[in-house]
Amino acid sequence: MYIGEILSQKFCEVSPSDTVQKGLDKIGEFHLSHLPVVSNKEYIGMINEDELLNHEDETDIIKNLKLNLAPLYLYEYQHIYDAMLYLTNYKIELLPILNKDNRYIGIITAQDVLQALNSLQSNNETGAIIVLEIGAKDNALSHIAHIIESDNASILSTAVKTLPDSSKLELTIKVNKTNISSLVATLWRFDYVVKATFNDGNGENDMQQRYDLLMNYLNI
Repeated sequence: MYIGEILSQKFCEVSPSDTVQKGLDKIGEFHLSHLPVVSNKEYIGMINEDELLNHEDETDIIKNLKLNLAPLYLYEYQHIYDAMLYLTNYKIELLPILNKDNRYIGIITAQDVLQALNSLQSNNETGAIIVLEIGAKDNALSHIAHIIESDNASILSTAVKTLPDSSKLELTIKVNKTNISSLVATLWRFDYVVKATFNDGNGENDMQQRYDLLMNYLNI
């Protein structure tokens, strides 16, 4: 999914000729801590709330303030995973987006990325979640997919996590059915370690597995 597909509908940019007060008003209106500074579609940088609040003269214009924050931005043709990485690493809540001609076209917010990831991972689709622990060299998704398809199910999404201080991987798979008892049994039969299942129609079992996982985490 491209960043350009999830551009925000918030028009929160300010101009270098806008006053400090106007910037503060926009921060209050959109509940943001940063604002992009844009002049005739040229992205200049971002200014944060503290910089505006600490400026004594609210009638002064923004171009007279020093933009301390690096001019972070991404391009509309980049993947939303890039946006997630930037938002997390730089601990910001929005990213200015440019087109291929380096012209400012808008922003994406952390909420926009979260909603896109929710769609990308098929979280709105009904289905069970299976968490496998596999060897780093055993990540044969094609074999696992064959097992799942043989149980008249299909994979909706997958995610892989490297386990710290281990040669193992945690593979999370969402399938398009909730009755997965026979599928889980088949995975065990092929020596796959099923760490947990979720949304499998067994509420009591689901709660117990979540509790067990939490206890295992706390004991690390």
